[in-house]
Amino acid sequence: MTMELRWLTAPADEVAAAMASVRRDSRPKWVPTRRQVLVHVNNCLILWYLFIVFMTFGVRVDVYHDGQADASDIGGLTVTMTILAGWLFGTYWLHRWAARPPSPRTRLKEWRQTLTALANGFEYRPSSVATFSSLITTPSRGVSEHPRFVAPGVEFGNLVRRAGRSGTWHYLAVRLPAPLPHLILDATSNNRLGSDLPGGIDRAQRLSLEGNFDRWFHLYAPMTYRSDALYLLTPDVMAALIDTASDYNIEIVDDTLVFFTSSAVDFGTPEPWQAVHAILADVASRIAASARRYRDERVPGQEIPLVISAINAALKNPDVVWVAPRPRIGPDGRRLNFRDRTNGFWSMLGGLGWFVFLTLLYVVPGIFAFAGLMSIIDGR
Repeated sequence: MTMELRWLTAPADEVAAAMASVRRDSRPKWVPTRRQVLVHVNNCLILWYLFIVFMTFGVRVDVYHDGQADASDIGGLTVTMTILAGWLFGTYWLHRWAARPPSPRTRLKEWRQTLTALANGFEYRPSSVATFSSLITTPSRGVSEHPRFVAPGVEFGNLVRRAGRSGTWHYLAVRLPAPLPHLILDATSNNRLGSDLPGGIDRAQRLSLEGNFDRWFHLYAPMTYRSDALYLLTPDVMAALIDTASDYNIEIVDDTLVFFTSSAVDFGTPEPWQAVHAILADVASRIAASARRYRDERVPGQEIPLVISAINAALKNPDVVWVAPRPRIGPDGRRLNFRDRTNGFWSMLGGLGWFVFLTLLYVVPGIFAFAGLMSIIDGR
């Protein structure tokens, strides 16, 4: 079975007719655009302007002129209100510009993607927040997913991360039947200037695998879970990874399997859909099968095989239906270690960026307002 991709090249009138009959709840949900963000920033600046103007003139009239406005006050207020009127006029056109519908070409492209998703059992559901845990979604704030296609236990699309080390990613996330140790496979094909992973992994956790697998991927696993990694990455899984997903970094975190590359893809073309289908049909299904059988022997209650546990429970309490315990991972296998950047260059750079942002947002307007107040008091 392959992906149904005819909507990507279907005639425009046929696409429009099909979209007209699509369920309303399956249409793309609202996601803030850059234009709408610009509108919100503009509105915030207007509020700051009004605050500074009214505070300055209020203090000037009350302190400098003993509560009586003179011609200079009225003239200054007239000038500031004229500026505000021009600003509001520009804001009106900014709102109209931001509210404009997408161009016919952009709208047709979204319709093609929506119909292609529906034809293959997915729904088009963009999100303005992170919907899964991974290196590319940490921290979760400042993450948006658009486009995003969703089916039970599967989602894929493009992801933009603006927090921390920003970046744009194409991803595929699959829900596993049970949690697995934290593993990361760093694809060597996209490491032109060093690793493109958005986190500094402790290189001591690098695990070398047999054959030529190391030419394609660098594997990182918790120190005490190396044998478990070998159990999961069997020769057939490694071969499937090389054949189908060699351009993707791969992360297993808890019960989520994530494939991601450091660039967005165009879902108006068939290649991304075909790549997603190949990974789901081959690699993801093999890793899911391994997850279904895996148990962490370090966790009390999981060191005995399930079959033996079921037999022992039936012998002790034949009238009680035995329920398999929920699989768990020991603390040492839940997360890999990352280099501490709290005192590093990126932390300093991030702290400087926040300092500049807060200074521009709060301190600078406050300084101007305070300077205006002091000049009024001194002039009195």
